[in-house]
Amino acid sequence: MDRYDHYETYCRSLGDCIHFSYCRAAGRNEPCGKILECWAGRLPILEFVRQHYPEQVVERLLAPQPGRLQRLMSIAEQTIKKQES
Repeated sequence: MDRYDHYETYCRSLGDCIHFSYCRAAGRNEPCGKILECWAGRLPILEFVRQHYPEQVVERLLAPQPGRLQRLMSIAEQTIKKQES
């Protein structure tokens, strides 16, 4: 699983260069949601993901990602729910 860990790329989310090892474990046991987008063309990333993660993770990675406004609205809704509890 650590075959590509020494590869490096710029992470738009973090604003810095990072190693593939971070991307494949950003969610502890799951890869970063942008791993396919960031590594496409540089690594056989879809093949890697399919080999190393359960099908439900692969499906989630292949699903369209929510836009920035949609993510912000989701965070706002979660915050309101927490405050109401």
